[in-house]
Amino acid sequence: MRILALFLILLTPATATATIYNCDITPSGTGDWLPTRLLVEHEVGAPSADVWDPLIKYFVGAPMQARVVVENSKRVTMTWDITRLTNTQRGDRQYTPALSFRATILKPSLKLVIRSKPRGYSNAYLGQGICRTK
Repeated sequence: MRILALFLILLTPATATATIYNCDITPSGTGDWLPTRLLVEHEVGAPSADVWDPLIKYFVGAPMQARVVVENSKRVTMTWDITRLTNTQRGDRQYTPALSFRATILKPSLKLVIRSKPRGYSNAYLGQGICRTK
């Protein structure tokens, strides 16, 4: 019986827990295309993370999957695109095929650096913030 129990324990996969980062962002400059808050759910070693912010909520309606491009003991960096954006908030119609994001969370300090760049345009946006974990 003990051997059977030990065998079942060894066959049971270890469940890894994801870290949820809740980040407040302060844009540098205008920050028109930066979120003010970013939620990231990431499991160490996973090739992707789930991201959610007010821009994703408005344009996509559900959390998106980001690609993890760098992960080590000091930081995790992820990228994602929101595609086919049309903004009519200012009375005129602005369109971009994609808004590309790159966010880095520094693990020891939980500081965040985020950049966004509208594809096809020369301007880019930068913001910094601090995250809390759950």
